[in-house]
Amino acid sequence: MKKWKQLTGTDRILYALSVLLVAAILWYWQTGTDNGTLNKVLLSSPENVLKSFTQLWGKGSLQKHILVSFQRVMTGFLFGAGAGIILGFILAAVPALKKLLSFLLGLIRPIPSMALFPLFILWFGIGETSKIIVIAFVSFWPTFLNTEEGVQQADKKLLELATVLQKGTVAKILTVILPSTIPYIFAGLRLAISRAWGGVVVAEMLAASSGIGFLIEYSRNMSQTASMFVGVLMIAIIGFILDLILKIIESRICYWHTGEIK
Repeated sequence: MKKWKQLTGTDRILYALSVLLVAAILWYWQTGTDNGTLNKVLLSSPENVLKSFTQLWGKGSLQKHILVSFQRVMTGFLFGAGAGIILGFILAAVPALKKLLSFLLGLIRPIPSMALFPLFILWFGIGETSKIIVIAFVSFWPTFLNTEEGVQQADKKLLELATVLQKGTVAKILTVILPSTIPYIFAGLRLAISRAWGGVVVAEMLAASSGIGFLIEYSRNMSQTASMFVGVLMIAIIGFILDLILKIIESRICYWHTGEIK
């Protein structure tokens, strides 16, 4: 990730315009709700959203919901993404096993988390386990698919050279395959963390008494549109921060990578 000083003049202008675009949307949103162009009941104004945020934060309830959701997301994300990376390496390294599991994985992958969550509740109860499993499920696929692709994209000539030099399997993995795969893994992790937040919202809307998803669903039932937007914006902000952290870590670890995979 480039620093501000390293950006070209054109890039700086584009980044500035991206910020101005958000500001323009907020301005239109506020102006539209003030003059009646936008329905205040369906689309609460930014001013009311800010007031709701202040009230929820002052009572401490918003921090509680954020912390609960964050713990669920990170637990499910670590399990799901970790399993995806491990299985991605295994299947890429063992083609026969990949062919054996291809049909099963192909059937499971398109199933949405919302369809599986009622089954998880039936099997594991309404507690934390079912929520963490649904988050792990949605986190698994991006890391699994990207890891598998990264292993397959390893430079064949370098692998042949390592064989000629009589390097062992571990040495090939550490010196050729892993450096090739890490950028793909980070691409998968960034997708997985965003999907994990989607998974936790689904889980908390259907079966929870706390968390950001519960806050959104409760606010909907109470017709508190501003509070709903607070929950949505919290997901957006936290997701943006986590994605930024992953990008920073990637830039430190993959210092040789030019950044084509984004």
